[in-house]
Amino acid sequence: MLSRRNKKRQRGAAFSLGRSDWIAAARSDLIKHGILGVKIGHLARRLKVTRGGFYWHFKNRADLLRQLLADWEATNTAPFERALSTDANGLKEFQAVVDLWVSEKEYSPAFDTAVRDWGRKSKDVAAAVHRADDRRIAVLRRMFLDMGYDDPEALVRARIAYFHQVGYYALGMVESPVRRRRLVPVYVAVLAGTPPSRPRQ
Repeated sequence: MLSRRNKKRQRGAAFSLGRSDWIAAARSDLIKHGILGVKIGHLARRLKVTRGGFYWHFKNRADLLRQLLADWEATNTAPFERALSTDANGLKEFQAVVDLWVSEKEYSPAFDTAVRDWGRKSKDVAAAVHRADDRRIAVLRRMFLDMGYDDPEALVRARIAYFHQVGYYALGMVESPVRRRRLVPVYVAVLAGTPPSRPRQ
């Protein structure tokens, strides 16, 4: 049994937590355990609060999952769209996307993979994944158009670049960050059709 002081401390912690804290915890559990592992009781224990704090922010688990999916749509695709430059320099834009993929800072491939797995169990989630894929491919197509390619080649190059990256994560490729960085100029050359930059001697 919790003491009165501990109960009071838990209530205070529950009030101090925001919706974003619950969503971040749910994101972590989705990545680690899959959608069946996202449970209110488990989240409350991780956050060291009672289940009651959850209901200050969400109607139920389904509401949490809707907001978790909305968070993924907003955060994991926006960095691609921000890579489009005002000067329409396609090669610079594409390099920015490659850097986004390699650094994995603004974009989380683990979150993407978890949501794709979730989409195999939910039509609504699958539809959201298709929307995100379409948006990202549209961004890449714009970059190839900015490089001077015409459609349908710009679209096909966009698809190849995107399918390559999705496949990289789906196959669970294991490479050191150093090796990934070393191969970046070659990937850019192959995918964008430009000669790789030569390392200085």
